[in-house]
Amino acid sequence: MFDMEKRDDYNIDLLDSNLAGKTFEFQVNDAVFEAIDGLIDRGNVKSVVKCTSASQGLFRFCIHSEGVVTTPCNRCLADLELRIDTTNELMAKLGDDDSDDGNIITVNHESGFLNVLQPIYEFIALSMPISLVHEPGMCDKAMMEELSKHQATRSSGEDAKDDEMPNDETADSDEVSDDANRSERNPVDPRWEVLKKLVDNNKN
Repeated sequence: MFDMEKRDDYNIDLLDSNLAGKTFEFQVNDAVFEAIDGLIDRGNVKSVVKCTSASQGLFRFCIHSEGVVTTPCNRCLADLELRIDTTNELMAKLGDDDSDDGNIITVNHESGFLNVLQPIYEFIALSMPISLVHEPGMCDKAMMEELSKHQATRSSGEDAKDDEMPNDETADSDEVSDDANRSERNPVDPRWEVLKKLVDNNKN
């Protein structure tokens, strides 16, 4: 397991007078991805960070990340492996307090250390496709069959309920009460609710 205290391993010293032109290599592996609560479950990505300029307290870095990450498929929940190959620019400056306005990271001039772990992770995540699903026919068959069965059973149950629905408002109230009692006696497995939401999202 990655010890978050080891984030210091991803520090770059902005007070280094010879920083311009220097290149740093960082490895983002399974332990790091598992420690960060985000979109990516596992992975092995190499990031090369080069300081392209350092002038008057403003620093520019070119970050190239390449490797493989694993995330759940939004359709079947099975592992989805994605190739990562992305190049991004990061800007930083020295200031009184640590901050990040989205465009430039400000580093306290007393410490002078820029930690690039979070920016690297964000660049990797942003390079992933919006639709995190397997190619057609590549989803986990067993899971898709279970989803189909659940959807069919649910649809059938809703049709039957619609046919039996009375028009009287009092009867409607009684039925709602009966449904609540049945739900209490037979609670829905929460895992099915998660799967249902995924299926509904993919239909839209």
